[in-house]
Amino acid sequence: MRPRQEAMLDKLAEPMIRIIATLANTAWILVGAIALIMNDIQLAITAWPAVVIAVFTMVQLFTGRTDARATLVVCVAALAVSGVFLLDERSEAPTVIALAATGTSLSLYVRDRVLGFIAVYSALIVGVVLLGSGDATAGAITAITSAIVFGFTTYLIRQLLDYSARETERYGSLFYHSPVALWEEDFSGVELFLHGLRESGVEDLDEYLRAQPDAALRIAGLVEVTAANEEAVRLLEASTREEVLGQLSHRDVDSIDSLIDQLVAVWEHDDHIVTEIPSAKTLQGNQLHLALSWSAPLINGEPDYSHVSVAAVDVTESRETRRALEGLLRSKDELVATVSHELRTPLTTVVGLAAELRDSLEAFDEYELRELVALIASEGREVSTIVEDLLVAAQSETGKLHLNPERVDLVELASEVHRAMPKNGQLGLFVPDQKVWVRADPTRTRQIIRNLIVNADRYGGADVRICVVPGTGRAKLEVRDSGRPLPFREREAIFDRFYRARQVPGLTASVGLGLTVSRQLARDMKGDLTYSHDGEEAIFELSIPTYIAQPQDLAAARREAAG
Repeated sequence: MRPRQEAMLDKLAEPMIRIIATLANTAWILVGAIALIMNDIQLAITAWPAVVIAVFTMVQLFTGRTDARATLVVCVAALAVSGVFLLDERSEAPTVIALAATGTSLSLYVRDRVLGFIAVYSALIVGVVLLGSGDATAGAITAITSAIVFGFTTYLIRQLLDYSARETERYGSLFYHSPVALWEEDFSGVELFLHGLRESGVEDLDEYLRAQPDAALRIAGLVEVTAANEEAVRLLEASTREEVLGQLSHRDVDSIDSLIDQLVAVWEHDDHIVTEIPSAKTLQGNQLHLALSWSAPLINGEPDYSHVSVAAVDVTESRETRRALEGLLRSKDELVATVSHELRTPLTTVVGLAAELRDSLEAFDEYELRELVALIASEGREVSTIVEDLLVAAQSETGKLHLNPERVDLVELASEVHRAMPKNGQLGLFVPDQKVWVRADPTRTRQIIRNLIVNADRYGGADVRICVVPGTGRAKLEVRDSGRPLPFREREAIFDRFYRARQVPGLTASVGLGLTVSRQLARDMKGDLTYSHDGEEAIFELSIPTYIAQPQDLAAARREAAG
């Protein structure tokens, strides 16, 4: 990975080379013009270093491939060579200085500081030897002066290089060991392509790409991932870092919207955007929801799209939690509306019939009075069931639900509920002749049985029956109806809180708590509640642990038999 300090030097290279090219062109034109006027061929020859420098810099500017250090080497080398081949009294000092500058330039390519200084002073020694034909005293003075100047310059340069190396190492350590997944991407090819697209007359890139998503995918191939840290490799489930690096392809694009956001950022010269990829895929095919922070460093106030940093955070769990909470809030809103409606319907009936009996009691015969009272009792029982389910659900959610399991006869509980339920349709009861002892809370067990019968009456077939099946370890109570089977995806969902299966026309929507509360109560009593369909009947099966007789129970049974 190229350090950010080199990126800054690259940005400064172009304006520096442009200045050098201007000076070099000015120099050789002026020198050439003066030599032409004075008819001095020797003077004209001295302008050739400026011509070399001008040509070298202009070629860089035209091709767009600028290199600051190479330009510096060419400049000092041209000056040095010109001094060597044009030895006279006027060229000694420039030659020594040029050779010293050459040594300093070469030291930039040497990592070891001592070798850098050797390069500087070796160039000075070469300069003094080459100038042996000139004034030795003047040459020595020039050499010493140059040694001091360029030696100090070399020291400063080496300090800057060491600082740059430390900063690069620090940045690399922070980058590769960051707990956040980080990429570095090169968008410079995208920048050039978009420049051409703008020149072709495109004005709104967002509109252009959304109308032609294939174009966005082709542009994505110009993006190159140049670096990725360990967390990015782990997040993408890659075996090696090399699997993450390289040119992007259309297969790497998981969200066209996020890609367009990034391309529009380059188009509008933005240096930072935040976007999301809701359906990103790892290299192993697992799906993630990623939040991306896309940033380009600013160099002289301009974004550098060749070193774009991308930070990715896996927000899959938080988004799923948010969706679940939003769904729960919607369910709560629906619950309030449904509870209000479902309570209002029976309460209206109870209040209306009670008022009618109060005002016109003498107008009804005995049979009609019995029917009206039975209807009031039925509607009151409906309200009681709803309120009881709500209370149990609230107590269970807050951990305040207390059960009182005891030795009870499941056959007797089923019979009690059967006698209390209205016989709107066919409600059968099939129980064994003997008692079936279980360990359960009798009040809550009756609530479960009642909820199952109400659910079968509301959603099941016309024929509903209760069956008690003895067993070893667990006894079973089944509520069967002739209804159609539920889809497999709903067979567990019906036990979720506030869930309502298919709506039956003409029936008020239920609260969606009966089955949830019933299963919770069953499991709190060490049992369970399940749904199945045998091809003919829908079966809600309540299983409850059988009661294991204690010594005191056996003694009581013997006393009862003897008495």
